[in-house]
Amino acid sequence: MTPRGRRPGWWRGVCLFVPLLAVLAAATSGASGAPTTTPVTYIGVAGGSISFGTTEGPTGCNPNTPVGDSPGTQLVLDAVLPSPYIPDVVDQSGSPEQNPNLIVQAELVSTKPETIVYTLNPHAVWSDGVPITAKDFRYAWAQQRGAADGTANAVASIAGYRDIKSVKGSDKGRTVTVVFRTPFADWEMLFANLLPAHIMEKVGWNPACATVNPAIDLSGGPYQISKVSGQTITLVGNPKWWGTPPNNRKITVHIASETAQLAQWMRTGFVQVALPNTVTPAFLDQMTSLPDVQSSVNPSASVLQLEMASGPASILTPDMRFAIALSVDRQALVTQQVNWALPGVEVASSHIYAQGQSGYHAAPLSTTTTVPSATPTTSTSTSTTVIGAGGMVNFPTTPSLVQANALMVASGYSRTAPGAWHSAFGASLPIDLVVDEGDPWAAATASQLRAQLMSAGFAVTLSLAATATQAGELLADNQAELALLPLNTSPFLSQALAWYSPLLGAPGQDGSQDWSDYDGDTYNDLVTQASQQLSATTAAVDYTEADGQLWDDVVALPLFVEPSVLVWSRKLGEMTPTPTSDTLLWYGQYWAVRVPESTSNTTPSLPNP
Repeated sequence: MTPRGRRPGWWRGVCLFVPLLAVLAAATSGASGAPTTTPVTYIGVAGGSISFGTTEGPTGCNPNTPVGDSPGTQLVLDAVLPSPYIPDVVDQSGSPEQNPNLIVQAELVSTKPETIVYTLNPHAVWSDGVPITAKDFRYAWAQQRGAADGTANAVASIAGYRDIKSVKGSDKGRTVTVVFRTPFADWEMLFANLLPAHIMEKVGWNPACATVNPAIDLSGGPYQISKVSGQTITLVGNPKWWGTPPNNRKITVHIASETAQLAQWMRTGFVQVALPNTVTPAFLDQMTSLPDVQSSVNPSASVLQLEMASGPASILTPDMRFAIALSVDRQALVTQQVNWALPGVEVASSHIYAQGQSGYHAAPLSTTTTVPSATPTTSTSTSTTVIGAGGMVNFPTTPSLVQANALMVASGYSRTAPGAWHSAFGASLPIDLVVDEGDPWAAATASQLRAQLMSAGFAVTLSLAATATQAGELLADNQAELALLPLNTSPFLSQALAWYSPLLGAPGQDGSQDWSDYDGDTYNDLVTQASQQLSATTAAVDYTEADGQLWDDVVALPLFVEPSVLVWSRKLGEMTPTPTSDTLLWYGQYWAVRVPESTSNTTPSLPNP
């Protein structure tokens, strides 16, 4: 468990952070002999009530389904549903964090075959009193391992689950033995957000619900859902909770329509914590001007990128994709769109790692390219990419228009600047760029990106999609040539099985996010091999090489990591920002209301962490 007040180990990025003050002192007078006021010391106390505001509400009641697999659902249910390991959190050494409230231990007892034994906490029960046992693990596996006939299941991802041969219980279900038929390195990511099997077997794995449901989402955590109404979700202490009682008795989640509403709620004190899905200058200015509010701006786990249609039906050849990538001024995008909020954000240099994540290597300060030697009838995809020591990628962060023009000419196109590229028969080259307007960073970047490509001779038309999935589906269906959308990374690198390959299935099926329709044998082999490597060091070599293959084939152009912001009242203590995961409310059990210390105060203060 992450100790109270300690940041999860995956946070290694740049941040703007105003530290929590232990003492809020009143001003003293400057004149000799003038009266002074006594400083007031604030202490954390148990039993308080906290109001929390966010702009992303839940989309379903099962976070392991495509509908429920959203930041809003994960955020709320991480305070409710149990997981063997804290989802997407690793410690300072890069190891996943065990959740001792659910498991006493989890041990890799054999590698041939890979066998994991979970020893469950004997006190762990659902909020209706039913014990949490191997039955819940077995149900989760049975639903998420994929259909035997290859048809799609309603699951967020089959990665890892499809590799399991059996899940068996012993010791009255308190010991769970998981045997794999194929090795899977990231086994710690499995069985997150367990649901009560005795309930799900009645209502079905994918019940029709548009938000969380207290009758389905029984608690196996410190909080239970007591009420869901409109844009408000109330979490109260789980009366069956066997662990250390939460510092606060209730967290009320309010879902705002926009960031401006969150700012108003913080100004009036309606909420004490605010988590918007984007950062705006107005929001930051207002929050930093409030004397009793703290703010934290950090790199998130989402990387905004430009994906390119790369399947056999796409009009874009490898050389044309290279030309498009070499026409983008990524440094200008970062400078204008991001650095005002978080100066430390750099041009992204990886398709697999996010900036700040262990294993990420920044791009070199200078870049070199080579002029491709293609012919008009041959798609050569002459690489301008250089993989350096430590996995550094030397791909231009600013435009290389000479190389881009040569690639387009080699592909049979010509232009007279400032006109657009056209074929030898005078036909124009239409490029449709679909943008995930549900992602504020994509929406803000789209116009600048389009202007860059238009200036380089590409006739780009913008179209909008409500979500990243919808944008990806349009790209996969060849209804667009380019897609601007975020890619959500995690410490578990086997997520790469879902990207740029059909290894999990067709795009949108069983967790597959191969929106570019790319199917490269080398990449597929590398990420498959890496996902089966139980040695993290060996796996990292394969993932780095797989990333280099994506650069060589220019399947997508990573732009930048998106910033994340959290603001909270100084009258709250033990806050732990979680910018690279949706586990903020998992740490809500440690939050504490702070009150002025008084000799007449009968409420006991919390022990020092």
